[in-house]
Amino acid sequence: MRKVVVAGVVTPRGLGDALQCCVTVKLLNNLLSEADITLMCPDLKNGFFVFKNLNINANFVDLNPTGYLVLWRLLRSSLINRHKSRSEKTEVTKRKVNQPRMHSRIIKTAKKVYEKYFTFYSIDKFISSGFLRSFKFDAGIIGGHTLSEPIYRCIVEYDIISSVVNGSLVMSPISISKVGLEHFGQKTSIFKRTLMIKRLRRSLQRFDFIYTRGPQSLEILRDYLGINEQKIGVALDSGFGLRLIHNSPATSKTLKREKRRIIIVPRKDYFYIYDRKDLYPLYLNTLTEFILWLYENFDCEIVLSSQNIVSNVIHDLLHVLRRRKNDSYSKLLQVVIPKNLVEAYELYDSSDIVVTSRMHGGISALSLGVPALFVLPLVDTKVLDILLFLGLDINSFSVDMFDADALKSENIVNKIGNVLENLDYYKKTVEAAVNKALPTLELPVKTLINLLEKR
Repeated sequence: MRKVVVAGVVTPRGLGDALQCCVTVKLLNNLLSEADITLMCPDLKNGFFVFKNLNINANFVDLNPTGYLVLWRLLRSSLINRHKSRSEKTEVTKRKVNQPRMHSRIIKTAKKVYEKYFTFYSIDKFISSGFLRSFKFDAGIIGGHTLSEPIYRCIVEYDIISSVVNGSLVMSPISISKVGLEHFGQKTSIFKRTLMIKRLRRSLQRFDFIYTRGPQSLEILRDYLGINEQKIGVALDSGFGLRLIHNSPATSKTLKREKRRIIIVPRKDYFYIYDRKDLYPLYLNTLTEFILWLYENFDCEIVLSSQNIVSNVIHDLLHVLRRRKNDSYSKLLQVVIPKNLVEAYELYDSSDIVVTSRMHGGISALSLGVPALFVLPLVDTKVLDILLFLGLDINSFSVDMFDADALKSENIVNKIGNVLENLDYYKKTVEAAVNKALPTLELPVKTLINLLEKR
């Protein structure tokens, strides 16, 4: 029996990443039923609950147990703090308390310089590899994800998995964040940037085949990272296989509802990761005005949700709404945070429209025939990948999060208003586009099977 590993790059607590790995395992169960499949994810022990009520035929292994990495980082931090503490005590005896602590400043400066020029790539790789020395697989497939900051964490995972796979290795559809690569280059030294790109290119070249979510990432892979055209291709993101994980025929969508149900999936971290926090208040005000417009013009249900188990942005949004309308409208809002993939399926399947700043919130909706408006930075490329590959109109289905004019409330109101007025048309358009591309969902697994047969 052939042993196949499906590896996730990040913790499954982000439901979108867990979904991609889960769908890949399901496809392997269907297309390579005799295989012995192992699913590996970082921090799987603490995120296993997202797979609740799913019949997944696979072994589960915690890749890079978080406790050990946290222990290492705490040790590293304690050494710095211990040195800092000793320096501060020396300063107190020599100078007044309010005088600058020179040693502390030197340590902070050295730390900044060190992090600018180096990463903990080698140490993390060594620690992680130690846990997998007893594993050997005949083939491997890495679950879909976005290659962005921190780049070295992705490289570590690629290298670890390739070290335990003796045979074929395939990458499920990924996106390569253009803004992530640019931001990484701006905040690091030329030396570190050159080193990381060299390592990234070397890691990617170990794959027998790499799939991207669309033409934007394919172009970066080919032209910027220099990956051979014969080893790259485009396929539908694994998340579009959402319907594969849940077979319940009785969902809320099948029941007649008097009200339209609109799901809003906000996001905060992009504004801070990419130094655009000046746009975050505008973003919150825009979503607030959009919610008020919906309540004033439609008899509808509005649900605030998240693709992560915890969401601080929902608290921020409710705060702005309460400040604007004295809590009257905020009490009408529902807040539903799915705790697992089945709950996520049922949530999106119950909706009529999804407005999302999480890509897989939109993918989950589209996969179930629900129109979605992506409010994300277009320079990130992953939304463009999805829409271009599906052949959906970018202007109708997206808003550029980093464009202040595009982020104005009237823009979102006009786009969603148009969808609400022509809902049947948009549902049919989405369903037709997804069904046309759906056969490519199996390409990564079929490619892996073909490579296995040739060996």
